[in-house]
Amino acid sequence: METYLGFRPLSQADAEAILGGETPRSPVAIPAPAGDSGLEMQIGELWLARVGVLALSLGIAFLVAFPFAGVPSFISCLIGYAAAAAFFAASKRLKNAIPDASRILLGGALFLLFFATLRLHFFSANPVVPDVGLGLTLVVLVLGAELVLAARRQSETMAGLVFAAGMATVVVSDIAGFQLGLLVALAAAAYVMVRTRGWPWLGLVVAGMTYLLHLDLLLNNPLLGHALRGTDAPHGNLLALAAYSVPLVALGCRPGAGNDHVALRIGRALLVSGGAVLIALINVQLFFAAAPPWVETAVSGGLLLAAVAYWWHHQSVYATSIYACAGYMILSLAIFRHFPAPDFYAWLAWQSLLVAATAVWFRSKIVIVANLFIFGGIYFAYLAFGQATGPVNLSFAVVALLTARILNWQKDRLEIRTELMRNLYLGAASIVIPYGLLHTVPEAWVSASWLGVSGLYFAASAVLGSRKYRLMGICTILATIVYVFSVDLARLKPAYRITSFLVLGVVLIGVSVAYARQRRRDRGDLGA
Repeated sequence: METYLGFRPLSQADAEAILGGETPRSPVAIPAPAGDSGLEMQIGELWLARVGVLALSLGIAFLVAFPFAGVPSFISCLIGYAAAAAFFAASKRLKNAIPDASRILLGGALFLLFFATLRLHFFSANPVVPDVGLGLTLVVLVLGAELVLAARRQSETMAGLVFAAGMATVVVSDIAGFQLGLLVALAAAAYVMVRTRGWPWLGLVVAGMTYLLHLDLLLNNPLLGHALRGTDAPHGNLLALAAYSVPLVALGCRPGAGNDHVALRIGRALLVSGGAVLIALINVQLFFAAAPPWVETAVSGGLLLAAVAYWWHHQSVYATSIYACAGYMILSLAIFRHFPAPDFYAWLAWQSLLVAATAVWFRSKIVIVANLFIFGGIYFAYLAFGQATGPVNLSFAVVALLTARILNWQKDRLEIRTELMRNLYLGAASIVIPYGLLHTVPEAWVSASWLGVSGLYFAASAVLGSRKYRLMGICTILATIVYVFSVDLARLKPAYRITSFLVLGVVLIGVSVAYARQRRRDRGDLGA
């Protein structure tokens, strides 16, 4: 700050003069260097050096990879190691004088060391190390040493470079078992780096690359130039998915994860949940299409466990909702694939009730709203494509009523200040129940069954003290009136027609008398 403001350092004589009450001599103004432009210096000192080191490193890498005629492969590798040593030496020499250039040179050294080690087996017709296992082991050892160096230097950029080299090794190796194992190791290393060094964005990038390379493996490694098609065998990739998803999910449950930026938390949850669902579905399509849906069920259970873990750790609303929605989505696919039509509609309806219950536990209005739209979509799909059956209709009706009761019971927990969602579920029940009875009971008893349902609504209103059920009863009675005069009058035999009108008349008069008595009681209470 003193240098920026133009203050000069005080000498011992100046300090003694000030302490003695005297005025020190006037400082001599030091003129600012001419043409000290911030942008110009930034470009000239930093960016030109970075691009220069990148160009030099790539040039040496091409030199190391180029197969010179009559030159043994180990000579090219020695060139790479010598260049890496020169970069290391230059970086150490400039560490104090020009720290920015030192870090840039160190990054180039790490890249050249990795590439020269990779060249021991790959990119050569006569490799220095013929055994692929030994060659990959040496590469992994180099990556581990470089990652330790990056952690000691507290450099997130350097660590990112090492992880990029690890991901490149996954692609180049083209051996399924090694690829999956290295992905698991890199995910675990990313968790350690994020937790110990506080680099959450590094974890996000590693998560995205991990799922991308797993997808590349399932599609026959097209990044290496292979034909785009499904791989021949699963190679235990689902076990690897479970293994590396644990540290990636744990990134959001580590100490201090609640302080991550909200965009980072949402992006991480979307990457992990979406990647797991996509890889599971591709596995089902490639290898398990004729098998029971155990893959979808297992992935669904894992995602729901992740949602529970996030909620217990720091009650992350967004991440918990994303994991829960993804888990229930793939569970819906498992139900759809396992149960025949139209039975799966009933199971999907009951799953909707389970979603509402867990949403109340998570206090997630996001899941509640999403579940409402999904419930409506399932019911409309059932109306459009499903064959109407009594059990399915009854399932939709019971689920709608129970969901409305749960939302009313736990509305304080959800902090819901509007009755809109509960009213929509009750409205759905008031439509689903008559529709189900229309397709279930004999034609002559439809109107009578509707009147029975309206009676149950009035009874529920009396027990629960809710005016909404009385309104549902009145709406059902009005629908019965329309049905009797438009359908029963034209289609039923005389005996059933007479019965329908008699029952309807008695019920209407009874309801009217009940309302009249209630009105007199209300007036008496007001008078008192």
